Amino acid sequence: MTYVIKKRKWQRFTVQSIILLALVLAISVFRQGNFIKDKAAKTKAMAENSIIADEVELTDAEEEIVEREESVKTDIVHVKKRSHTYIEISKSVVSTGSSVYLYDNYMEQEINLTIDRMEKKGFLQNDIIRYNKGSTFIGKADENNKKDPVKSFSIISEKGKNGKYKTDIKIKTKRLYAPELLETDDAYYISLAVPSKIYDKIIVIDAGHGGIDEGTKSFRGHYEKNYNLIILKELKTLLDSSDSGIKAYYTRLTDKTISKAARTKLANSLKADLFISIHCNSSEYGDSAPYGIEVLYSKRKPHNSKLSNKKLAEILLENVAGKVNNKKRGVIRREGLYIMHHSNVPASIVEVGYMSNKSDLKYIVTKNGQKKMAEGIYNGILEALE
Repeated sequence: MTYVIKKRKWQRFTVQSIILLALVLAISVFRQGNFIKDKAAKTKAMAENSIIADEVELTDAEEEIVEREESVKTDIVHVKKRSHTYIEISKSVVSTGSSVYLYDNYMEQEINLTIDRMEKKGFLQNDIIRYNKGSTFIGKADENNKKDPVKSFSIISEKGKNGKYKTDIKIKTKRLYAPELLETDDAYYISLAVPSKIYDKIIVIDAGHGGIDEGTKSFRGHYEKNYNLIILKELKTLLDSSDSGIKAYYTRLTDKTISKAARTKLANSLKADLFISIHCNSSEYGDSAPYGIEVLYSKRKPHNSKLSNKKLAEILLENVAGKVNNKKRGVIRREGLYIMHHSNVPASIVEVGYMSNKSDLKYIVTKNGQKKMAEGIYNGILEALE
């Protein structure tokens, strides 16, 4: 009898132990699941707080974005029709099978011509002939001759591993042109047209700050200069795919230092219809106070334009704030800012949001927010140009 009782107690103890062990395992699995979820949530939160961090770590060493143009086959009649100012390079000095590209480095008022896969080294200065309204110029450019459209040029040839030569010709012009690479049966031509004579609408878009000028900084370490540029690139995508006929120029497409004078000079030289600078705002009060969209303007009257700076600012404010569904803080008159004070064309600075405010920062650093802000600016441009 005693043996049977002990046996039953032992059986109950065994069953209880198995149940307890199962319970411990269940709790362990549950906690591990929560730990994985928590870890995933934390990882997601960290990712959101450092949105596209790899994409915005831009440096001065970043490769320059170069939009190269290949030659357009045509005839000399079309060359002269586009502009009576042009540069000629005879095909007799360009090896058969060579590739010829042009890059308009308009911020430096410079045209870069690359001729790749040349059989022999280089060019002579006499091979670059300039024409300007009936006058012809051969050889070294004369900076003091007002009729010669070229200020200076340099020719560099380097031999590649394939045994072929690559020749880079940098041409400094005396004014800002809209170059186009044209090709006839006998020569290559760089047509030098005045932008305002071939484009109906011209705009200049500026990504504020850049290079050593970082702008403001969020409490999570996001630099303004990077996000100004990202929004500009989103806007560029919209403009590039548009059939609006708008010709857009950009003060920078990489993380580089550019003076305020150079930015404003571009807009003034082009006699642009609009000049828009993209910025992010900040406040010493942090997350507890300011948020929303502001657009800055000057009472300075633009030359030869019916559109006032204030009206442009109002249009941009309505469109940007409406697109991102954010507070309209208003249009603010600022006379002390270089861009506003020296621009001869309609100009506004769009402060897309406060990097010191968590809600605004979320828009600024996320792809969806960047697209919406770009769309708002784009819609504002279209409305302002109506």
